[in-house]
Amino acid sequence: MSSLIELESMITEFYRASAERAKLGELREIFLAFEKANLKRRDSMGRVRRETVIEMSLEPITGVELSKYKFEVKRAIEDENLDDLQKALALEAIIQDLYGKASKKVAYVSADTSELLNRLAQESLERKGTLLAIR
Repeated sequence: MSSLIELESMITEFYRASAERAKLGELREIFLAFEKANLKRRDSMGRVRRETVIEMSLEPITGVELSKYKFEVKRAIEDENLDDLQKALALEAIIQDLYGKASKKVAYVSADTSELLNRLAQESLERKGTLLAIR
């Protein structure tokens, strides 16, 4: 969970910086809303991590290549060939995939964690739709 919280922090910073760069308008408002939502995501993950720390320490998550996802997030944020909208779409796709896989992997260890990650994966799918609508 700590690694997932770290990824959320990276993405939150991306949305904050993108909102500052965006001109006034719909995209700026979306980025600001996503930044605020990512802060809530991070807080929810922190709460679940604290509540399930014993379960999670006894049963590590296997089969989720967190380092691969961290690399993909960093690469998307730093890709100079993409504008902020394209980066946001890439980030939401990466996170949707990660949270979907992680949700399935932790279901047998912590139902609360699994439900949270599944909900966040669905949120990212909805976010992609929001971003595609303004494209």
